[in-house]
Amino acid sequence: MIVLASGLSGPDDLLYLAADGTVMVGEHGDGRLAIVGGPSRLKRLPQVIGEAEGIAQIGSTIYVADQLHNRVVALTGSGVRTVIQLQPDPNGLNLDGIASNGTQLIVPDSPHGTVLFVDPSGHVTARQTGFSRPAGVWANPAGQPGPYLIADENASAVYALKNAGGFTLVAGNLPGVDDVARDARGHVLVTLPGLGILRDVTTGGNVAAGLRNPQGLDFDGAQNLLVTESDNGRVDLIVRTFALRVPGAAVRLLPGQGVCLGITRARGYAAPLSVGQITGATLTRAPSGSGSFEVLPQPCAAAVCTVAVIVTSPAGRELAYFTYRD
Repeated sequence: MIVLASGLSGPDDLLYLAADGTVMVGEHGDGRLAIVGGPSRLKRLPQVIGEAEGIAQIGSTIYVADQLHNRVVALTGSGVRTVIQLQPDPNGLNLDGIASNGTQLIVPDSPHGTVLFVDPSGHVTARQTGFSRPAGVWANPAGQPGPYLIADENASAVYALKNAGGFTLVAGNLPGVDDVARDARGHVLVTLPGLGILRDVTTGGNVAAGLRNPQGLDFDGAQNLLVTESDNGRVDLIVRTFALRVPGAAVRLLPGQGVCLGITRARGYAAPLSVGQITGATLTRAPSGSGSFEVLPQPCAAAVCTVAVIVTSPAGRELAYFTYRD
């Protein structure tokens, strides 16, 4: 396990942003949105959203579930726009996770046991009732196999939505299940916050245990698992294929000095890796079984310069950044 970020305020749901390989995280404690990764490693957006929960994307627009006000908002510049306002729960147990299928939002109206399909204008195009407290949803991104999944927290179960309406039970006996996802192999994974467990319900085995209130769940570009530990203030990466390791920020280089980037492989993952693209440097030693490769950064005339690297594999791609100065 690799800790991608720490010191966050109750990190909850998250979303991997494939365009630049960063991770957007909702900080439930203070309503901020953190961007993990990229050249800055960690930055926060200017918006404050009550209690930031689920995050989804349609096109270039990011949508966030505001649990405090039981609404979904769209990020607009430095502000927000309310997309849909739901009826608040008197006890404050409002909506939780949301997702997108690319054209619509899937919004569990958690306190009312209903899952809504909502277009970008806020119009409800369909709904599915009959849940106890739907808290998490997986909406079949990038053509991965299987129907949409709903994590029902109070029912301790995961359900699959049927195309013609209704739903079927995927797995039960999952106390307090909060989030759900399906990987490229068709395995269903869930977070169990109270037990501190990330579980593969397809096999029945635990992927990780001893976590402190695991909440959000997603995959990065190479099918590694991203999970938040809300009580630890962390975002963790569970390596199932490979991950890249970069030097510290603003590393000082001598003229002509190369930089080694490390490769962490999951046990048994021996697939070939190749550098697909480099910005700000040239490749001097390709990835191999040695666990590292080397790049030569361009001369840096600015206070700090950035190198961006994309490494591809059969599982997908990983993006890495590092900053340096001469």
